[in-house]
Amino acid sequence: MKKLISFLMLLVSPYLWANTCEWPQWETFKSVYMEQGRVVDGSDERIITTSEGQSYALFFALVANDPKTFDQVLKWTQSHLAGGDLTARLPAWLWGRKENGQFGVLDSNPASDSDLWIAYSLVEAGRLWNNYYYQTLGHLIASRVLREETVNVAGVGTVLLPAPTGFGADGQYRVNPSYVPLQLIARMQSLYPQYNWDSMYKASVHMLEKTMPTGFSPDWATLRNGRYSSDGVTGPIGSYNAIRTYLWVGMLNDQVSEKAVLVQKMQPFVAATKTLGAPAREVNTETGKYTQAGSAGFSAAALPLLAASDESALLEAQFSRAQNELVMDKNDHYYDNVLSLFGLGWHAERYRFGVQGELLPAWSERCQ
Repeated sequence: MKKLISFLMLLVSPYLWANTCEWPQWETFKSVYMEQGRVVDGSDERIITTSEGQSYALFFALVANDPKTFDQVLKWTQSHLAGGDLTARLPAWLWGRKENGQFGVLDSNPASDSDLWIAYSLVEAGRLWNNYYYQTLGHLIASRVLREETVNVAGVGTVLLPAPTGFGADGQYRVNPSYVPLQLIARMQSLYPQYNWDSMYKASVHMLEKTMPTGFSPDWATLRNGRYSSDGVTGPIGSYNAIRTYLWVGMLNDQVSEKAVLVQKMQPFVAATKTLGAPAREVNTETGKYTQAGSAGFSAAALPLLAASDESALLEAQFSRAQNELVMDKNDHYYDNVLSLFGLGWHAERYRFGVQGELLPAWSERCQ
């Protein structure tokens, strides 16, 4: 009887397991995908680490109230991706095994979304853990993002480019909508109002709205003469990058004025998820045509948007799919698992974002 009651309680609320101050999924992720502060993507034969993985690990460590892992990830990132000094340069985006068998930086160009997540996680860790060094370092990295990874476009504002080099020439720019989580930019806007974060926020909202004419966000897009169009390299495709755009929008605080408009604009994605029984793995963002269901990580990433869309039955179906079909394997599925940490962690109320983008982890109230 006791076992039956316990089982029924779990069915009643998927949030009950979040009441503990430990995060089992994070602990498992660390044991499978992390080595001494390094997140390993074993799906690549070079056994790579990306600044993306490091930035997400910092965020998850903060959500989990895990300062030891946070410090390890930061130290590894600074030592191996930033030449030992994150105050002097942005981190390289790619590290792994070279052709000569030695390990090192494979591509020194930074990735702006990772840089933004690192800066955000640092300033919020500084606030939540009362660590002045983290706050200061986060501010320095955020300032460098503005200086080195943005462009001011007439009639649009301050646009975040994917990296300092390689994504703009002759007034034409290649952008990635999943690189602009509005809650992160809003936090910087709130903390540092004297800088161009307000302009970046408005330009990012504009990017999100104008790059999904059929309600599906693309992986990449082109900005020229103040107008967005399909990417010249990948075409009008929304897939592994774009799934994060729905995730970030769904996690916005309900009081953020832009959220309702963006959620409404994304309803074709919600409808497609209902039709397929899962988020589509790939969508033509011009025609709205899609084929093949995405992975368990896609289902997890869709949870916040489905919640914001009041799709309770679809929400529970995707929650179940995300839990039951997720695979953890040190040689694969890294990306699926970070999407799942974001989506399932949010669904379980382990964290929320405030109206100004501030992180509201459950532990800040429950686990003192």
